[in-house]
Amino acid sequence: MIRDRGLIKFQPAHFMPEHRKLLYQLTVDGKKQLKPELDEQEFEEIGFVVMDSLNSTIPIRITIWQNGFLKSITGIMTKVDLLMKYIVFETDNNQRTLKVEEITAVERV
Repeated sequence: MIRDRGLIKFQPAHFMPEHRKLLYQLTVDGKKQLKPELDEQEFEEIGFVVMDSLNSTIPIRITIWQNGFLKSITGIMTKVDLLMKYIVFETDNNQRTLKVEEITAVERV
């Protein structure tokens, strides 16, 4: 008499934890974006909006690029250091220090 595995042979194979981690990393890497290149006019516009927020305490939304992803932060500028190339940005609950080269867009809220 032949004894087979029954319905077990039709069940999908289970993934090992290493395989799951690799598949997750591949999907994350597929969603990453290249850093947008800004021209001189966009740099100038960013500078105007940042200085306007610093002088008049106007809330702005800054879009930054970090590790392949774009993030938006809303708040008010508190300090701009052109020598060290960073800004201090006050959000609702804390202060953040951002590098100037991370900034990709700025808009008034």
